[in-house]
Amino acid sequence: MNAILKFGAIALLTLCSAMQPAEAKKVKFDYGTVYVPEEGGVKFEKITEDADAVNGNLVLVSKSFLGKKTGLDAISWWVNPQIALSKDGSKIAYLNKKNGTSNVMVKQSAKGGASTQRTFRTNVTDFSWSPDDKTLCFTEVRNGHYGVYLVDAYQGNVVRQISNGVDNDYAGQMTPDGHNIYFHRGEGYQNYSIWSFDRNTNLFSNYSRGMTPCIVPSNPDILYVARYTDQKESEIWRINLKNGVEEIILAEPGRSFTTPVLSPDGKWLLVTGSSMSEKDKEMNTDIFAVRTDGTQFTQLTYHPGNDLSAIWSPDGKSIYFISQRGSAKRLYNVWKMDFNL
Repeated sequence: MNAILKFGAIALLTLCSAMQPAEAKKVKFDYGTVYVPEEGGVKFEKITEDADAVNGNLVLVSKSFLGKKTGLDAISWWVNPQIALSKDGSKIAYLNKKNGTSNVMVKQSAKGGASTQRTFRTNVTDFSWSPDDKTLCFTEVRNGHYGVYLVDAYQGNVVRQISNGVDNDYAGQMTPDGHNIYFHRGEGYQNYSIWSFDRNTNLFSNYSRGMTPCIVPSNPDILYVARYTDQKESEIWRINLKNGVEEIILAEPGRSFTTPVLSPDGKWLLVTGSSMSEKDKEMNTDIFAVRTDGTQFTQLTYHPGNDLSAIWSPDGKSIYFISQRGSAKRLYNVWKMDFNL
């Protein structure tokens, strides 16, 4: 297995972008800077501190692709959700990595305050908060396999296993009625499909290709997903599980976009995408927004540090995301920014 595969096992998104111009001179940038000129007028607020140890093993940049030296800048990132908000937006959950373990922590979404540990496992890799605010749905690596589990969002540590223990399942999302959990299953490198688990019947169902399903609350038969092309780039699609209609929402040759999250009013999607920093001429990840009809595609962040895994506030006026900004050591923290489109 090559180095890139080792870095992220089978759920790490790997893509290759255009070659960096030979004449481009890299500039040493102070990552301690909170924002860059392109982000002028946007208010940024740091929610966690370095002591919160927000999981930072998220992005890899190298000049090899699938283990081969190419001379191109290749960027890989963990596409699965890393943060989540409670129903009323008063609490935020994030992944803490400390002492060789990774677990879900919950704290007030306003800056400051202590965190409460909500999973007591070894290697939690992603999670989501149920629409009814009662449950955390998380992915953990056990015995070499990634599986989906449930735990109470506020008390106790009793865990229910959803996955069968032999497949690799990720990014569970619960429907508004709580009856079904959608997730994606890895079936080989960069080969993922959408599945669901019926909590009433304990039956699994398989649907279309894709990963990181985003449920439309008003119509759970409709999902937004990220999907690979033959060029191993990732696009954003809308799929209707009932009538089989599939529509492409966002694609751009030479770039990839992942982890769609629907706005509370149902009009916008937030996505993580590959980018090239104008400050230091290096590949990184940024946050983008696009309307659900594919129009008004807009880049929201431009910092040379990696920005990813964005989610909406309940009123749709703010965005929470993971970022290296504001840290000279390039550590990750949870940040909040305004959304004014």
